[in-house]
Amino acid sequence: MISQFCKWLDATPLSQTFQSLGWFVPTVQTVHILSIAVVMTSVGMLAGKLVRITGRNQTLSAMVSNIMPWVWWALAALLTTGSLLTVTEPARELLNSAFRAKMLMVLALAGILRLIQLRLRQDPDYWGRRRAAAGGLGAASLLLAVTIIVAGRWIAYI
Repeated sequence: MISQFCKWLDATPLSQTFQSLGWFVPTVQTVHILSIAVVMTSVGMLAGKLVRITGRNQTLSAMVSNIMPWVWWALAALLTTGSLLTVTEPARELLNSAFRAKMLMVLALAGILRLIQLRLRQDPDYWGRRRAAAGGLGAASLLLAVTIIVAGRWIAYI
């Protein structure tokens, strides 16, 4: 079923147009990579704060307030650029197990980030009272971020 969808999408005028424009894929990939950098840098900063090895001059609540708008905008850009790249080469993405794993991990990471953000909105010291949980979420988010990057690179080789 997915294979048939990929064939159909690949044959659409939109996909054919994207494929024929020599500048399209490199431009979209550049925006995609820059958005990855924003998300991963933000996750690294937040993870360091959660595991209590960085960010001692700023509260977690202040850091999350400063970082999360950038993360959500970058994730929106990633969704947009990733969708455009998928329209351009649907089978390369949708039939690839590394792509599917990457998407599940992105959802998990977004869920962790949203959980952190929501708990802090309700109670600015929520994670301060739950240091072990905060450290676990920090470590998990950093591990997910690195694994997402690895899975993204593997898409080209599987």
